[in-house]
Amino acid sequence: DKIKDVERLSEILNEAMRDYDSTNPSMGLVLFEDAMKHVAKICRIISNPSGHPLLVGVGGSGRQSLSRLSTFICQSSTIMIVISG
Repeated sequence: DKIKDVERLSEILNEAMRDYDSTNPSMGLVLFEDAMKHVAKICRIISNPSGHPLLVGVGGSGRQSLSRLSTFICQSSTIMIVISG
């Protein structure tokens, strides 16, 4: 379903985050508008068959937390690949 109102999206994501925090260690995320849009994009990708997002960026930018929230919302699982060297 499409959500056209940012405030409605905020309500939905904050409720999902409360549900996540009740069953997992608390993330303590602040969901500003760009973060909410990223969660929506990740959810859209992983909801599609064979949808596998590759999130690239600097450390501490919130990729892991937003991915965990998105997979919780979509009732999916996360696999994290760590490259060391």
